[in-house]
Amino acid sequence: MQNNIVLITDNEKVAQKINKKVLLLRNEDKLQTIKHADCFDVVRKIKPVLVLYHLKLNREDDFLNFLQKVKQNKELKTCSVILIYDELDENLLCTSFEKGVTDFIKTTSSETEFTIRTLWCLQKREAVKDNKSKKDLLSQLKILDRKNQVFTENYTYTVLKEESKKDWGCFVVVAPDINSRNKISPDSLMSIIKNNVRTCDILGFASDFKIYLWFRNTNCENTKKILYKIKKALTDDFTISAGFIDTKEIPFDKAEVLANNALSKALLKGNSFICAKENEKKEKIKTTVNINNFKQHKENFVKKLENILSPLFYQMQKRNEDKLFETKITQNVTEQRSYFNLKTEDAESSFIVTYPGFTTINIEILHKIQENEKREKFYIDTNELSEEKIEEMLEEFINDYQTQSNI
Repeated sequence: MQNNIVLITDNEKVAQKINKKVLLLRNEDKLQTIKHADCFDVVRKIKPVLVLYHLKLNREDDFLNFLQKVKQNKELKTCSVILIYDELDENLLCTSFEKGVTDFIKTTSSETEFTIRTLWCLQKREAVKDNKSKKDLLSQLKILDRKNQVFTENYTYTVLKEESKKDWGCFVVVAPDINSRNKISPDSLMSIIKNNVRTCDILGFASDFKIYLWFRNTNCENTKKILYKIKKALTDDFTISAGFIDTKEIPFDKAEVLANNALSKALLKGNSFICAKENEKKEKIKTTVNINNFKQHKENFVKKLENILSPLFYQMQKRNEDKLFETKITQNVTEQRSYFNLKTEDAESSFIVTYPGFTTINIEILHKIQENEKREKFYIDTNELSEEKIEEMLEEFINDYQTQSNI
């Protein structure tokens, strides 16, 4: 396949010089020169692999507009652009870099430099194409999200756990605040986050509006700076919270639990980022009831309960998926009703949590094993409720399911 290389310039002398300097080493490479006028339309028809753009004096905006059109065009997505300039303009070079220019070189550079930079761009394009091909395959297998090219919910945990074994870093759990969840889609939030982190950082979707991030070789202090950068990119009416932890000294499973617990606390505050500590104790739900303000009390308590059940249910699902590989595990947490469900062809068990009243939490456990049905109800005082207590009951529920269904 022929590699079309386009040189854009109105100066014939410059065209002749550059033609001589770009010593193309392969028969499949072809260089052709076009004028600045309507250059994008010509480039769109030719579909080159590389554009050498000679900057005209005081026409910086023309170049930036051209570059933007190239980067926004699907058919030119892998096209490289090298800016050729007569005089150095640092502001233009910085702006061009931000907009996606591949490289820049001075008109008076040597033949060797022109050749090497051209070949670099061609090699980079091949690498980009290869990378895109692999990502397309991973998208087809639903390992990567097709829209944002980040890991899907089913694979995020596994990938991050493996990456954490190779190197240290900071694990982050981000979620929109409760009152912001209907203002932006998870895809849009992911896109904003992706645009404000490094290409080497790992991103993936998790359950319950959460996004998992892995910042390699990054401490908590610098992680917080990145989170504030992301926050700045969001609109004023949309806020996020995050829990994060340095994974240098602890295994990923423990880091995930601690980061999710920190996120729960951050969500209670709203619009905040909390760094988790390894020796942090699990939070007990505290209630101070004001009889005259029952509605407000209930809303506050339900929010606390939701933010504790959400990470707990998720952790229990991940912890048992491999062990109960023949069982479909689903879980959902809402203000009205939360459940953790286990199901096979012959058995189904449900752990249901509701908070209908003022002083108690209702937990209903239902086992339907073939033709047998077993139902239990528990009422827990809100002042006695803790994450440890729910976790203990949930583990017992899963053990009962395994025993009764012989799994």
